[in-house]
Amino acid sequence: MTMFATRQELFAVGRRALASTPHLRLNPAVADIPGSDLNVVLGMFAVIAETVAARGARGMRGAFAELARGPQQDRLFYDRAGLLRFDAHQATVDLDLYRDPPGSATPGTYPAGSIVQTPSGLQFATTSDAVFGDYDTLKRVSAQAMLVGSDGNVPPTDSTAGVGISVFATAPFDPNLSVRNLQSAAGGTDAEDDIPYLGRYRAFFPTLSKGILGAIEYGAQQVPGIAVATASEIMNPDGGYPAASVQLVIGDQNGNATSAMVTQVATSLLSYRSAGIKVEVLTGTVVYQQVQWALAFRTGTVESIARERVRAVTVAAAQFLPPGPNKGKLYRSSLFAAARQVPGVILTEDSLRYPIGDVVPASAQEMIRVLPSQVTFV
Repeated sequence: MTMFATRQELFAVGRRALASTPHLRLNPAVADIPGSDLNVVLGMFAVIAETVAARGARGMRGAFAELARGPQQDRLFYDRAGLLRFDAHQATVDLDLYRDPPGSATPGTYPAGSIVQTPSGLQFATTSDAVFGDYDTLKRVSAQAMLVGSDGNVPPTDSTAGVGISVFATAPFDPNLSVRNLQSAAGGTDAEDDIPYLGRYRAFFPTLSKGILGAIEYGAQQVPGIAVATASEIMNPDGGYPAASVQLVIGDQNGNATSAMVTQVATSLLSYRSAGIKVEVLTGTVVYQQVQWALAFRTGTVESIARERVRAVTVAAAQFLPPGPNKGKLYRSSLFAAARQVPGVILTEDSLRYPIGDVVPASAQEMIRVLPSQVTFV
């Protein structure tokens, strides 16, 4: 069953159109005579209409995830979800380089980039040096298949069966060295087919509300009035392992927040945080920053208006800075970029008198803001 009208159906449409046209001097029956002018003309237009309909149907198919295939999938899935089709990938493997017999004592290095292979000739390149001391008997290194694809997922070494990695293509420094892989090579994949790609696309949307820090920040910003939110994991001091707790600092465009906003954010995060992970919602501490300009103006510029515009863009440059030293820095370059948007203003390196450097929040809860009254001119 086709998705579009067939040539025969389109021919029949043309014939019916002739038959239903009043006062037409052409005999519609002539259209059924093979080789007649009317038969040829209707047939030609039926072919053209079929081609147009087929192209339209293929284009429409590419707008639906379940029907799109090939390049249509690539365009559709990237546009809607930012998903790219997986290319073919190389397998990787952990190799054991060992002395046989173990009593040999030759120091040396089997360098990264050396080639080992299976008895059938499938080659792998080591990705790190294997450095042997005088009495070292075993070193483990990683290696990557030289060819992409699932064929690189070789089984563990079994010399009697002739499988696995057991041959040196790059001769080792010690003839007593041997190589093997105790576990299968893994990760080698062929280019992703349409159906697996479709499966990943289907699975994308249910995972949007996942408990990563970005999702938690996004969830907080869905509460009306919340303009900035910065989440950070709490780490245990011993080893830096996560303590199963997250701190979230929130604020409006001015950096402020109320207890009601905190409660609303905590409720909203039920849909975004991981189950069992506590998110401590904190209000930020606003730190106000003085900014001083020394401006020059082009001729014809109304200086008072230009100054007020510079004041406004200076305030705006800091208005949505998030809390914390990582994301909340007030850069001098940002202030310059804002002031350059004002027509008639001439800026030099000395135009920004204060601050003399980038301003960094001192803690995770501090947010930098600039009040209009704190923007001065000399």
